Amino acid sequence: MKFVLLTAGVAAAMKGRDRRRALQTTQTDRMGGADSKEIAAKINAALAEGEAPVRACATHALHELDALVGLLTGAADPALDKLYDEVDSRRRKLATVTDRSEAHYSEARRLAAKDPEATEALRDASCAEVLMLWAHHVAEEAKESLVHEHGVTLPTMPTYNDTVVDTYKDTDVAQVYASSYTCQTGHGMQAASDTGSDHVLPHWPKEVHYTGTGYGAYPFWQGGEGSGGHGPIEVWWSESKAAEKFYHETCYLDQAGYGTGSTPCYHLMTGPLGSAKGYLFSADEKFCCISTGKTEDLAPPQSDFMDDMTVGSTYNVSTAYYTGEAIWYTETLGSSEAVTAFWYATTPEGLPLQQGEGGYGPNRASGRGIFIYHEYNLTAWAEPADLDASIFEVPSICQSTSKKCQFP
Repeated sequence: MKFVLLTAGVAAAMKGRDRRRALQTTQTDRMGGADSKEIAAKINAALAEGEAPVRACATHALHELDALVGLLTGAADPALDKLYDEVDSRRRKLATVTDRSEAHYSEARRLAAKDPEATEALRDASCAEVLMLWAHHVAEEAKESLVHEHGVTLPTMPTYNDTVVDTYKDTDVAQVYASSYTCQTGHGMQAASDTGSDHVLPHWPKEVHYTGTGYGAYPFWQGGEGSGGHGPIEVWWSESKAAEKFYHETCYLDQAGYGTGSTPCYHLMTGPLGSAKGYLFSADEKFCCISTGKTEDLAPPQSDFMDDMTVGSTYNVSTAYYTGEAIWYTETLGSSEAVTAFWYATTPEGLPLQQGEGGYGPNRASGRGIFIYHEYNLTAWAEPADLDASIFEVPSICQSTSKKCQFP
């Protein structure tokens, strides 16, 4: 799946997150950079937010990094390997642990023994290769096992240095160094993320600022308080910035550990599926908790999420903003998912009308999960928005919080 419903709904299962990361061929601002220094800094910031312990690359010995590459090669998911074509810079150089041990597994150490002055460059290359394998070839389930059962500690990403290739021009050192950094070069930020969507209705535009009405519990992943009620919503959504800011007037943050009863709140989500970061905070910015899940992302939806749904019959509907014909989309997930039933409705022209989960319509609750939905105010979709990046800045209260309100 490649969408999240209700701007903070259920994302793909872990396998889906891995697949989405593999299929994403361009980088957003969160993980992309204009130069090697910025790219390395953003990768390291993402590592710091992860579950795996991190230690500076410079503190690793070559034999430690070789062992890590061997371990991660053995843990690589063959299904992910198949998603990278022959020219993809994230493609694994060697298919198995045996291949690596017979070929490149000790290459860095062999070259360092011949030229000790190249040790630092070869160590940096090995750190980059470890991180490429970890990010793009090891599934989330295996990562958890590697951290908790095998005690894996990751190196930081050193900044790519052009002078290394120039210094060791036409040597094996230059080849090993350059080839190990292909993952980092893949993070060169594009002018805007390109998911392949044409942004023509029913596909959403690249950015939109809309209002509407939310029905049911919020924050729904924390519990059912507020079910049966409703309140105004306001949303700033940007595919090009991979971010969404969702305002709900009737939030029950006591479920997350703040206050009592209803209070306005925001849910800010940044980053694409697989590396998303979420923050739930009160409108007065006196409370914030981290909503990023351990096994599920709460991430902004893709503009073409409806392409993964089943198009049904046309119905006559009446919402707070529209009465008339609607095209109905539905989606059903497996019984192991936290939520199994979803719907989305548009006008015949493709303008959004309604979106929900825990059922297949406002009067058709079904499957697992809390029943919630919202209705779109159509007037907001007349023209694409041009949103300032400051809208998606993380509030200071969220930058320092350690409180968690994670999706299960």
